Amino acid sequence: MLLLQRRRNESVVIYPDGDEESPMVIRVCEALPTGDVTLGFMGDGYTVVRSEIYGCKEKKTKEGNKNEDSKISGYYS
Repeated sequence: MLLLQRRRNESVVIYPDGDEESPMVIRVCEALPTGDVTLGFMGDGYTVVRSEIYGCKEKKTKEGNKNEDSKISGYYS
């Protein structure tokens, strides 16, 4: 896991390995003294799902076994 500190209006750019033409920009839009942060996501061809919703879904592998990587911890969300 990579942990970064970002201030208001600073961003992080991510892209699939080997495909720098498909970036997603994640920008800190607002940071409140209470610790709440508003993030903005910009990028075509991506689906953004909150971890508390994604974590409720259990994905199965082709063999029918539970995929341990299918759940994302909400601790860092």
